[in-house]
Formats: sequence, structure tokens, C-alpha cells
Amino acid sequence: MSELDPTLYRTVESINENQWNNVVTQSDRGTVYHRAGWTRAIEEGFDYDGHHVVVEKGGNPVALMPNFAVELPIPDSVRERLPVAVPLKQLVSVPTGFGGPVVLTDEAESLDLLFECLEATTGRSVVSHAIETYDLEYIRYGQYLQTRGYEPTFESCLFLLDLRDGWDAILDGMDKGRRRGIRKGNEQEYRIEIDPLGTGLETTYDWYVENLERVDGSPLPKAFFEALVDHLEDRIRVFRAIIEGREVGRYVYLLDEEGSVLHHWLSAIPNADDYEYYPSELLHERAINWGIDRGYERYNFGKTGSHFSNSVFRFKHKYGGSAVPVFNVEKGYSRLAWPMYQFGRDKYVEKSL
Repeated sequence: MSELDPTLYRTVESINENQWNNVVTQSDRGTVYHRAGWTRAIEEGFDYDGHHVVVEKGGNPVALMPNFAVELPIPDSVRERLPVAVPLKQLVSVPTGFGGPVVLTDEAESLDLLFECLEATTGRSVVSHAIETYDLEYIRYGQYLQTRGYEPTFESCLFLLDLRDGWDAILDGMDKGRRRGIRKGNEQEYRIEIDPLGTGLETTYDWYVENLERVDGSPLPKAFFEALVDHLEDRIRVFRAIIEGREVGRYVYLLDEEGSVLHHWLSAIPNADDYEYYPSELLHERAINWGIDRGYERYNFGKTGSHFSNSVFRFKHKYGGSAVPVFNVEKGYSRLAWPMYQFGRDKYVEKSL
């Protein structure tokens, strides 16, 4: 008889936070996105149902996989052809950030129990399950996930700098336009202040929304930011650029100590005219050196589409670093809805390219 016992939890509040975080910290695959504080902030900031699977051994968690049921994004052309009523759901681990299984011990059996428990407790309205991670070490699970029916996609990527190379080598590897921007930015009177997320949250959020509206983006809810202040503020820093005595923009960073990655998470530069003062270059320069000083191994410029014509892709590429594909796998739970959804989604993507 197995010593391992899987349980599905609808909220992370039902689990001892220290025990949950111990699994994340001690495992090889844990990240800041797996921490109980991030999971709880999603629960409080979004209207998502939790489907968190935890495997215990002797009453102590040894494996976990946070998941949330989110609305399946269905183009109208696809919605009209589906044989089942909407709303339909998709399980995602994790919908805001990166997820996947985290295992401490008894890896093979723990993995089986995580996925078997999730599938056994999923309702009929759930069409599929998706896992997305920036950690390519998850490729060790590639064949295992394939045997369970998961299919990989590589539609986005991250640009990662190796901070162990040091600032001088990183600067030399940048496009000459970025180096010129850093040089010109440093010719001004400026300073970079670093604060917790809760300091000046109203301004940070308002500027973040203005930044997104300029590029037709969809902002995360303010309630999510407020929950992060309550549950994960020690892992978030806001870098503020003050140039010629006036603050012109902010970058928000996640401190992924588990993965040794400093993530440039959000931009909050509200006025496009202020880019003439090079706030982006100055903020990246300060954050990269801050990360080097604190022993982080990698610097993440953030997620972008992996198409060569993507303007954000081209912009981030100029900072150097390596383009790393985001590892995404999906499995359909519904024999009827999933194939039709895949077909319609593929056609929709083809038309949008």
C-alpha cells in the first residue's frame, strides 16, 4: 500500500503555508510563482476556482501542483461550432505566471498521483489542462507528459541574461543602440529609487494601466496587486526612475530566489514622450546591476511572442541575452469540445498572422 496520499484543495488557505513553501524551496523546480503567497493572491484577485493538488507522505506535503479553472478563450467563429454549452473552462497551472508540478521525493509515483487526482476531480465543463513554464529543465518531464496525452507548443519566449557574466560583458553584448541609450541616459541628472510594492501602490497601478492602454493591453485587476502586498511583498520590488528631479516611470520586479531569476514583470511608464529621457535603459541597467550584486544568476526581460516580426521581440533582442522558448503543454479532457476548439483556434491564429 502506497505511503503517498493525494488531495485536491479548492484554496491554498486550507494548507499550512510553511509546509507548502518548504516543498517549493527544497525542490529543484520550484519558483516564486509556486509560492503560497502568489497562489493566494490569485485566489483573492481573480474570480477563479482553485484546483490545487497536494501529495502528502506521513502528513507532510512532498509534491504539489497549483491549478485554477479559467474561462476558455474562445473566438466567436469557434464558439458557434462547439457542440456543448458555454461557459467552458480550462485548468491552468498557473494562469498568472508559470506553474507545473513541484516534487520533493518519490518522483514517479508523486507525478502520477498529481495528474490522476486532478483528472479524477475535474468537472464536465473543463475542456483542457495547460502547464506553462520558463524552466526548460521541465523537458525532463517531456516524454512523461506525452504519455499522459499532453502536446507541446512554443508560441512565446523569454529573453534571459546570464548575470554571472558581469555588467561589462552584458553591456558589450547589447545592440549599439541600447548601449548609446544607456550612455545618454547616464549623461542626465537622475537616480533610481527602490521600494516595496505597497509604497505608492496607487501610482504604480495607475501608471501600469496607462502604459498598457497605450499598447492596447489588458491590465491585471487592482485586487491582485493589493493581495500581493498582503501575501508576497517581500518578493516584489518597484524601481522608480527620477530624471532631472521628476519621476518618469517605474518597473516592477519579481524576486525569484528559488530559480535565481530577477524577473522584469511589469512596466509603468505612463507618458510615451518621456522615453526621450531613456527611463527604460536606466531602469534595466540599475536592475541588472542590483541583481548581480545580490547573486541572481539570470535576468528575465519578460515574456514576448516568438515571431521574428514581433516588435517587442525585436526590442528585447537588442538587450542581448538568449531567447528561451516558453515550455507549454496542453491536454484535452473533452473528447468532443477539445478537437473542435483546437481546430478553430489554429484557424483563428493563422488569420491573425
